[in-house]
Amino acid sequence: MSLTRPLTRPLTRALSQSELTQKLGGGFSIFALNPYLLFDARDSMVGTLENPTLDLNPALPETLDVITATRAGTATYTDVNGLIATAPANTVRVDQTQGAELTPTKFQNIGQTDFANSYWFARGFTKVGAVDGPLGYTGYEFAENNTNSNPGVYINSDLSDGSPMTFGVWLKASSPISVALATTGSVKTSTINVTTEWQFFSCTDSTNTNTGPHIGGFATITQGSGVTLFAAMPQLEEGTTASDFVENTTGSPKFTGISATYGPRVPMVLIEPSATNLLSYSEDFSDPGWTKVYDVVVTPSSVASPDGTTNSFKLSELELTDGDYGLSEFINTTPSTSYTFSAYFKATNDSDVGKKVRIRIRRNAGTAISASESVTLTSEWVRHSVTIDLLSDNTSCWFVVSKDTSSPTAEHAEECLIWGAQAETGSVSTSYIPTSGSTVTRAADDLVISGSDFTDFYTQGKGTFYVEFVPGELSASATNTLLEISDGTVNERIISLAYSSFHVYVVDGGVAQATLDGGTYTVGAVNRLAFSYKDNNIQASVNGGSVVSDISASIPTVDRLIIGNETVANTRLLNGHIKRFIYWPYHSDSL
Repeated sequence: MSLTRPLTRPLTRALSQSELTQKLGGGFSIFALNPYLLFDARDSMVGTLENPTLDLNPALPETLDVITATRAGTATYTDVNGLIATAPANTVRVDQTQGAELTPTKFQNIGQTDFANSYWFARGFTKVGAVDGPLGYTGYEFAENNTNSNPGVYINSDLSDGSPMTFGVWLKASSPISVALATTGSVKTSTINVTTEWQFFSCTDSTNTNTGPHIGGFATITQGSGVTLFAAMPQLEEGTTASDFVENTTGSPKFTGISATYGPRVPMVLIEPSATNLLSYSEDFSDPGWTKVYDVVVTPSSVASPDGTTNSFKLSELELTDGDYGLSEFINTTPSTSYTFSAYFKATNDSDVGKKVRIRIRRNAGTAISASESVTLTSEWVRHSVTIDLLSDNTSCWFVVSKDTSSPTAEHAEECLIWGAQAETGSVSTSYIPTSGSTVTRAADDLVISGSDFTDFYTQGKGTFYVEFVPGELSASATNTLLEISDGTVNERIISLAYSSFHVYVVDGGVAQATLDGGTYTVGAVNRLAFSYKDNNIQASVNGGSVVSDISASIPTVDRLIIGNETVANTRLLNGHIKRFIYWPYHSDSL
C-alpha cells in the first residue's frame, strides 16, 4: 500500500523535548512532516513530498520483504519482550531497542539521614542532638551560635553527573525564620518560611552540578537571634520530584525501591559487520576456562537470563578480590588493536541495587596497561562494556570481573548475577554471540534491493532519500555506510557515509562527480539525513542543519540499493540501526 497522505513537517527537524522523553527517537510519524520543506534550513528545497515509492519501516515487517538479506549462520537480536533471540541465517534482523528512560532508578543519595557528624557539618550553628521528628522519625537540633556570616547545615557529596536532582527535608524552628535550600553553592528555590511546626520543603537542581545539599541562611537568618533550627528526613534523589523518605545510615546511596521506567521499545533494522566472540565460554562461568582468584565463588542461578532461560550464574565473595583479579578469562591478542569486553549484570536482590562491581581488561604481556568501568547493579539485566587500546607489545590480555576498588567500601557488592560475556575487536560491543567451548564468528549483514524489486521503486537519474539511523560508533577509522545505489561496481554509484560528519559521494563513469560534506552525527541517538539529486543539482542536510549542494555532478545509472553497506563489501558497514528509510522518485525542485 502506498503512502498518499501529505507530509507536514521538516524531514530533518530537530527533536523536541517531548519526543525525546517518549521513546528512543521520539514519536516521529511520517504524517507529521512539513508539506513544503524537505530540509529544516532557511535555504530549503520547496515542494510537497508525498507518495514515496519505497518506505522501509521496521514497525511494519512486510515493508522489508523487498530486501534480500545475506548472512551466513545465525545471529541474535532483541525481541519485543526485551529478550535476546536468535535470527536464522539470511534474514533481516529487526532489533527492538530500549525506549528512552522516562524516570530514573531512584536512590537515597544521603548516606546518613540521622545527621551523623562524619557526614554533616554546621556553620553558624552548633549541633545539639537528636529530637523527635515527624512521622515517627528522628530529627536533629541545631542551635544558632553567631559565628558565621553564612549560617547553614551542610553535607558533602559528589553527584555532579548533569542529571536533575531533588533535595527534600522536613524543617521547623524555635521561632518563625526564613531559610533557603540548595543542592550547590547557589540557591535553587526561593526563600522558604519555616514555622514552629514540622513542614516538608524541597528544591530541584535541573542541571545537577551538585557538591552537597544544604539548608542555608545566606543572611536570611539574623545572627544573634538565638534561633534553633530542627531538621529531619533529608533525601537527595534523581529526578525532579520528591518521593517517600527512605531512611539510610549505610554511608552510601540506598535503593529506594523505585526502578527506572522506559518508553515503548522501538523496532529498528540491525546492521553489523562480522565479529567474533573471543571468549570460549560466554555463559558457563563455572568452566575451568574462567579463572577464579581471591576466593570468588561461581554458582548456577535460577534467575531468568536475558534470553529467557535460567542459565545465568551468581558471583559471590567479590568483596574479597583485590580489584585486579576475580573472575577472569585469558586470550591472546593482536598488538595495537582495540578490544571491547561486555557482559550482562544484575543485582541478586534489592539490597544490592546501586552497589558496584568492576569490569576490567588488563594486559598479560608487554607494557602495563589496563582499562576498567564501574558497573552499578540494578534490578534488571543491563549490558556493560569496557574498551582498551592495546600497545604495540601487548600480545595477550585478561578480561576480569571483580570488586570496584574505585568506590567506597560501603558500595562494594558482595555478589552479582552475570550472563553473556563477550570479548571482541573494536571499540563497541556488537550484538551478543553465544559460545560454548570455542570462539564463534557472526557473519556480516548484507541487505540489498535489486532486480524488479529495485526497478519497481527507483527512477533513474533522480530521487530523494531520507534515512533515520543510530550509529554505534563514529570516527575516521569507524565509517558507517548508510546506503549505496550502484551497478555493483565503484565506477557507477552514489554512496552516503557517516563518520565525524556526513558525506555523499557521486561517481559516474569511474570519475568522481561530487563530494558533499556537512554537519555532525551523534553516537547512540537517532540521526536524520536527507539528500536529493539529479544531474547538476545535488543537495543534502543532516539533523536539521544547513543544506550543502553541488551543481555540477552527473548522475550514474544504477541497478541496486545496498542498505548499510557498500560495493566494497563488509569494510564500512553501518554497525548500528536504521529506524526509517524512505525514497521519493523525484528531485525536490520537481515537487
